[in-house]
Amino acid sequence: MISLKIIPVAIVLIIIIYLASLSYMTRQHRIKPDDEHQLKPCPNKPNCVLSLSEKESQAIEAFQIKENNKQLSWENLKTAITKSGGEILIDDGQYCHAVFTSTIFRFKDDFEAVQNNNQINIRSASRAGKSDLGQNRKRVEKIRLLYNN
Repeated sequence: MISLKIIPVAIVLIIIIYLASLSYMTRQHRIKPDDEHQLKPCPNKPNCVLSLSEKESQAIEAFQIKENNKQLSWENLKTAITKSGGEILIDDGQYCHAVFTSTIFRFKDDFEAVQNNNQINIRSASRAGKSDLGQNRKRVEKIRLLYNN
């Protein structure tokens, strides 16, 4: 018979192994080819926000171009991303893909931005798991705050 003291330890161990395996699965960067520099819809999970989403739980406001200066706005966005801890993988002046890494389990989240007319549409999504406990929305709002200052 298994001791009752072992059960909580086994549960904690299983959770740690699960989280570590999720972290490992997200390690590889997913670089999009040039012809795919667009924002795809969020999956049907609460771990993604998208400025183009019609689903209220995933929708978030796009960033507005400042003073009709697209180049300055784009530079401000990149600065805000790096100040927020993001690593920019792609920047072609119209599309930006950055990766954020969580502290404990080193989960990778993708942040993408596309410049359109007078706004910058954004998408921030976790690579693994179902819920992000609101982290992608918080990240976008932190970037927005830095972008607007």
